[in-house]
Amino acid sequence: MAVMDSIIQKAKANKKRIVLPEGSEARTLKAAERVIKEGIADVVL
Repeated sequence: MAVMDSIIQKAKANKKRIVLPEGSEARTLKAAERVIKEGIADVVL
């Protein structure tokens, strides 16, 4: 997954805030958890 790794590294270097809809849906919560743990962005649910 070299392409995704490259995108993630760029996102970490230029950290932004993202808003995720459907804050009670399991997939959304899982995605938010990953983004926060990896330091990719600040998340708003």
